[in-house]
Amino acid sequence: MAAMGLVTATPMAAFAQAGSLRWGSSSIGSSGYVILEALANVTNRNTELKGSVQATAGTTENFVLMDRDQLDIAHTTSLDWVAAKAGDKPFPGVIEANQLLCYTQWENPPLVMADSDIQTIEDLRGRSYSPSQPGSGSAAMARILFEAAGIIDDIQWVYGSWGEVYDLFGLGQIDAVHGVFTNGEPIGEVVKAEAAAPVRALEYSEEVLRAANARNAGIFSTELTPDTWPTLDRPIRTPGFSGILGADTRVSAEDGYAITKAILDHVDEVHKFGNLLHGVTLENAVAGLLIGHPVNAGAAQYYKEKNVWRDDLLIAGA
Repeated sequence: MAAMGLVTATPMAAFAQAGSLRWGSSSIGSSGYVILEALANVTNRNTELKGSVQATAGTTENFVLMDRDQLDIAHTTSLDWVAAKAGDKPFPGVIEANQLLCYTQWENPPLVMADSDIQTIEDLRGRSYSPSQPGSGSAAMARILFEAAGIIDDIQWVYGSWGEVYDLFGLGQIDAVHGVFTNGEPIGEVVKAEAAAPVRALEYSEEVLRAANARNAGIFSTELTPDTWPTLDRPIRTPGFSGILGADTRVSAEDGYAITKAILDHVDEVHKFGNLLHGVTLENAVAGLLIGHPVNAGAAQYYKEKNVWRDDLLIAGA
């Protein structure tokens, strides 16, 4: 999706001018990229805060860039929050940030061609697989899941932008790709792949999903159903994780309040950017926030004013 309104995607080397917000998204064409473009655009329109969106390698890199004071607001995932707080690999150490709002849930089954001889997760041994960029939440999730399945050392990893890896997948040069479904609906790259040739989703066992959750509580077991993806003939188990708008600890309560209010007071405007944004609601914004990780004090104030605050959540600085 092209840049919209006042928001433009810029190379990682070019940072916003002092005094403006620097938003980190993900690789160009990914769902995280599209979502952050929309949220930043709505914020620019409805506040005095102005900023630009930078395409990045993904959510893992975004946490590192916030820690280096090179991003203010970022696309993050529930699994990255758990790893960043613990200082687990690939992070260089403990990284602190504050939550603003939850904006989506992703479902992520591996996808293969319908006529592939790969029938199970275990059949991925010795095969090529791509989760897009190495610094993405998709890559972090895949590594945890494949480790839980006992096949981590047998995967041939291929990296690239979503467009690149799905093109290679369609040409038969990659055996399997990380499927991405937003609130149950396939992203554009999945739709495009299906238009060219039938694809099939692999199903994880409940045992593997439980083991992955024990390793990182930001990964959860969910279902993908024919209601939102008619390709399926039955519901399947799949790993999922949530998308959370993160803020560097330097982002003030005043700015956190303004951003949260701008987005959630204008959800109809947000939804106009497409199906990827239909999960943005006041209720979902709070329901998807993580226990044990601080919420920007301004965002917390907004939720209290709307009578949706959860007492099990932490307020930054409280």
